[in-house]
Amino acid sequence: MISEAGAERLGQRRRPRRRYFPLWEELAVLTAHGGRCVYCLAPSEVKDHVIPLARGGDDAPRNLVPACNACNDAKGDRTPLEFAALRLHPGVWKPGGHPGSQRLVNEFDRLRHTYPIWVERIEFTQIEIVDSRRRAWFHHDLRSTYFNAPTTPTIRVKAAICRALGAGHTAAAQAAGWPTETRPPFRVLQPRQWHQTLSEDPRDWHRVL
Repeated sequence: MISEAGAERLGQRRRPRRRYFPLWEELAVLTAHGGRCVYCLAPSEVKDHVIPLARGGDDAPRNLVPACNACNDAKGDRTPLEFAALRLHPGVWKPGGHPGSQRLVNEFDRLRHTYPIWVERIEFTQIEIVDSRRRAWFHHDLRSTYFNAPTTPTIRVKAAICRALGAGHTAAAQAAGWPTETRPPFRVLQPRQWHQTLSEDPRDWHRVL
């Protein structure tokens, strides 16, 4: 017999390992959906696995959407439907919850009305992320840049820097249909000397912009 704690550790060991994401692919996800979280529309900060790795999902682009830290942490290993039920009506759809003065069927009707909006956002964002012309533009723009090298700042910090420096350029490329004939802007940047680990706090990122 395996104890509950042992079974949990065994399940954690069996989880698929996350693959390495190059900077161009990180930005291709984070800038989709207008750079907004697909769940709450706050500015995107991280990639979210629509179907969590622990539930059989993978690291393929079709399974990734931009999300904010709060939604990503709250969603955890839940599916979008489970997360919607928890996030939209937390007093009902959780252990110990109850419908209060409302009938449970009424709460389900509210969820059934709201959840398709999330699904539509996710699906349109996934279509945007896997678009071949869009992905080719990000790859062309960032494959040889200094920011794509394995230097001290984390991929999250690098992505934030590139988003700040290239926001206008990205919007222009989208309006032009993602052309790859133009000169990528990030290749002309001079390499920076990173003397210390850069803070993960976004309020400190202005020091390197």
